[in-house]
Amino acid sequence: MKVTTSFIYQSFLKDFNSQLEEIFRAQKQLSTGKRVLSPSDDPVAMSRIVKYRSELSALEEYSRVIDTADIYNSAIETAINDLKNMVIKAKTYAVNGSTDTLSATDRLALAQEVDSILQRSIEAINTKVSSRYIFGGYKTDIAPVNVATGIYQSDTNLQYVDISFFLDVAVNIPATDFFTYQIDPTDPDRNLKVLTPYNYNFTGDPNGVYDADPLSALLMAQPSGGAITYPTASFSASGGTLNIILEDLGSASVNINPGASLEDIRDAINSQAGSIVKAWVVNTGTSTSPDYRLVIGSVPNGKSDMVKISVTALSGDNLNLLGNMSLEENINGYNYITDPTDPNYYSFNNNYLNENYYLRALHFLKVALENNDQGRIQKAVGYLDKIADKLYRQQSIIGARLNKVESTTDYNLEVKTNTKQSLSNDQDADALQVISELQRRMTVLQALRVTLSDFFRSNLFDFLR
Repeated sequence: MKVTTSFIYQSFLKDFNSQLEEIFRAQKQLSTGKRVLSPSDDPVAMSRIVKYRSELSALEEYSRVIDTADIYNSAIETAINDLKNMVIKAKTYAVNGSTDTLSATDRLALAQEVDSILQRSIEAINTKVSSRYIFGGYKTDIAPVNVATGIYQSDTNLQYVDISFFLDVAVNIPATDFFTYQIDPTDPDRNLKVLTPYNYNFTGDPNGVYDADPLSALLMAQPSGGAITYPTASFSASGGTLNIILEDLGSASVNINPGASLEDIRDAINSQAGSIVKAWVVNTGTSTSPDYRLVIGSVPNGKSDMVKISVTALSGDNLNLLGNMSLEENINGYNYITDPTDPNYYSFNNNYLNENYYLRALHFLKVALENNDQGRIQKAVGYLDKIADKLYRQQSIIGARLNKVESTTDYNLEVKTNTKQSLSNDQDADALQVISELQRRMTVLQALRVTLSDFFRSNLFDFLR
C-alpha cells in the first residue's frame, strides 16, 4: 500500500472532522439534556421514545377528560343531594298534614310549601354544567323537565367518556330511574299526565277508577269457576242482600237481583250504599287474559279496613264471595297500573306512577293537602319514602363513579410517572457522562491538531537533507 502525503492529510482531516462531530453531538446532548436526538443516534431507543411520548400525550388528554367527568358527576351528586333533602322536607310536611290536629287552612299552607319544593326540584333537575343539561341524556341543549307540565322532554341515554386506556365512565344518569316516562306528543291530555288534577277523569266513564283509594280497598276473590272474563255475564244466580257497615260512619243494606252481573252489583252498591262505600268493576288481569273483580273502597277514602260486609244469599251462590273480600294495598288495574295502555294509567291515584316519578309524588302531596284529603296525604308519605330510596341508590351510583374517577386518576398518575421514567432512561443524557466524554473528545481533538500541525510543518526539502 502506497502512503502519500495526500493520503495522510485526508486521514488526519477525516479523523479531525469525526472528533468535531462527536464534540458537537456531546455539546448538543449537554445543552438539550437528551441522549437521543435523531433516529440514527439509537433506532431501537427512538422507537420506544415515540411510543412513550404517545402514551404521555394520551395520559394528558385523559387527565382533561377526568376533570370533566369529575365536574359533571359532582354536579349530579349535588343535584341529587338537593332533591333528596327536598323529599325529606316534603315528607315532614306530609307527616304533619296527615294528623288530625291540622285544619284545612293549615294543610293549605303546607300545600304552598310543597309547591315551592316542587318548583325548586324542577330547577334542580334542569341543572346545567357548561351549558349542558346533566339530566338531558343526549339532548343536552333542551331543559329536561317542562316547568309548566312536569313532562320530561329529553331522552334517557347515558353518555360515556374514556378516562383511561381501558376504562370509561358515565357523565349523566338515566332519567327513567326517578322522573320520566314517555307520553304521546299528540295526546290531547298530554299536559295533564304528570301533574294530574285531583281525581281527574281521563276516560269520561263515571264508573272509572280515576278516584281510586290509593291506600287500600276490598278485593273480591276469584270464583271457583275461574276468572270472570266478561263483567256483564251473570254473577249471582239467586241474588240476595249485602249488609255493608263502615264502622262509626254508617251502614246500608243493598238488594241484589237474581241473575245480577258484577256491573249490576256495582251499580246497586253505589246507588244504595254510596254514602259510605264506592264499588268498581276492575280487570285485574290483562287485555288478553281478563280477570274481572269487584273492588269496594270506603267513603271517605282511607278507611276501607273499617268496612264490614255480610251476605244473605243461597248457599253456593257467587254472591257469598263478597262476604270474604280481602283488604289489599296495590290492586292491579285499580290503584296500581303498570300498563300504559290502561285508560287509568295516568290517573291521579295510580300508586305505580306516584311512587316512581319524583315530581308526581310531590304533586300528589301538594294536591292532597289542597283538598284536605288525609287518606291521600298519608299515602304520600309512602310515595316519598320510595322516591327517597331511588335517590339514595342514584347517589350511591354517582359515589361509585367519583371513586372510580379518583382511583383512575391515581392509576394514571402512576402510569405517567413510570412512563416518564422509561422515557428518561431512553432519551435523557447523563450529564456527568456527557461532560466526561466531551472532555475526552476535546483532548483527542487537541492531540490530533498538534500532531497534524507538527507533521505538516515539515516539507520536501526537510526529507532531502
